Amino acid sequence: MLVGIALAEYAIVSLAFPLAAGRDLGTYLRASFELRADEVVLPQALLSRAPVTGVVSEGLLAAGPLAAEAAMGLLYALSVLCWWRVARKVGAAPGLALAALLLAYPGYVLLFHRLASDALYAAAFALAALVTARLVESRTPGRAAAVGLALAVLVLVRPVSQILIVLAPLLLVGRGAWRPRLGTLAAFAAAAVAPLLLWAGHNAVRADDFTVVRGAGHGLPLYRAFVVDQIVSPDNGEASRELARAVQEGLLPREPYRAYRIDLDTVFTSGSARMHEDLIGLSDRTWGWDDDYAHLARVGREAVGAHPGSYVRGVARDSWRLLWWPVFLPEAEGEADASRRLARSAQLPEPSEGQPIPSASVSGFISTPDGRFREVWTSPTEHEIYADDPSDAAHLDRMNRRVDDLLGRFADREQNTELATWLNRASRWFPRPAVWLVFALVAIAVRRPRGLATPLVLAAAALLVVVGTSLAVPAAAEYSTPVAPAFILLAATGLLRARWRQRTGRLA
Repeated sequence: MLVGIALAEYAIVSLAFPLAAGRDLGTYLRASFELRADEVVLPQALLSRAPVTGVVSEGLLAAGPLAAEAAMGLLYALSVLCWWRVARKVGAAPGLALAALLLAYPGYVLLFHRLASDALYAAAFALAALVTARLVESRTPGRAAAVGLALAVLVLVRPVSQILIVLAPLLLVGRGAWRPRLGTLAAFAAAAVAPLLLWAGHNAVRADDFTVVRGAGHGLPLYRAFVVDQIVSPDNGEASRELARAVQEGLLPREPYRAYRIDLDTVFTSGSARMHEDLIGLSDRTWGWDDDYAHLARVGREAVGAHPGSYVRGVARDSWRLLWWPVFLPEAEGEADASRRLARSAQLPEPSEGQPIPSASVSGFISTPDGRFREVWTSPTEHEIYADDPSDAAHLDRMNRRVDDLLGRFADREQNTELATWLNRASRWFPRPAVWLVFALVAIAVRRPRGLATPLVLAAAALLVVVGTSLAVPAAAEYSTPVAPAFILLAATGLLRARWRQRTGRLA
């Protein structure tokens, strides 16, 4: 019955928001294309993304728009079912409350109307929550292995999930002999590490890089320090000064920096994500592919060391935003750069999204160890990618055509704008994750209910994901909504679970 209600709800919401491409879907599809290719020609495209989203998305889109939408609807229904099963293990009343609240949660169902890592991560986290609840119920090696495997899947959807490994010592907490507990922990570790090692080994064999995902050095903490907090400066240290020299020699003379009269100070103070993308190729060209962005990581650490207060405040601010911002979907298609306003001269159009340049000078995904691709600018705004080897150029052309074909396979039916408006309003009205978390803590402090082990572990995991995400990137509601049911579960448990009377030792 619960699955049927969830499917019906998904179908109704689809009238307002047909399934469409989500955030960064094109980059995941490029990774999937390279994964299937006979030869990895663009290793950066493969290595910069975890594999699950691209593989699943390509498979769904290849099956057609109706099949993709039906599959996402089923994924939503099964996620709701998993969370109900989790709450049901805590108690009948929390189970009923969580199921009702999750079905009433507009942001959660809206998440599954965009094909991206966000929806797949929500489904994977729901499954991980279920196997975690089973492990709390009975800590056996088999159930611990299931949790470890679920953690590996989470990492292969969104690598920030590696932070959840800090919860592993909880498997050692409790009564009983140490040997069974150590065996349980070993089963968990083996199941979590084995898939990640296999994927890293695959990348080593096919792309000559033993890594789960390449790019941690230019992501954490550099992305936040450079783009969000804007605390990267040549004055921070030697690595930062070396980066400034590389930018001066390797970026500023290129288009579009030259035409838009970008100086070194603008690069370090504009907070441009497009300029950050240019740092990827610049690092590979300057310090070598094998450096694996270690120099950029040092630049990020220097920035945090020079401005720790700014970084900590930024992380705290975005963690709060993740717990507060609701999910909204666009109610109408907009035209990019419709106004075509003029920028620094009468000939140069103003870059979109408030950026100082119209595009990165060199697309990050074409970076290779041997530099076989290059980006050629024919004007301040026009540029194309070229390869000296015709087979490489043909490979890139096949990739672009495949990605464009897949992105064109979404249903093109019209949106019910009135229903879309009401759904976005409902998303604004529905209590935010922060509200559920505060409500849960107050209810637990006042009532002191039993059965808190599973809800507390899942809420802690959700908070770790929120904070871990904020360490690297700016806030977006799609990062926190997949884990928000953990806070609702904790609140439902705090309010509805039977409480324990300390004096009598009886249930109240």
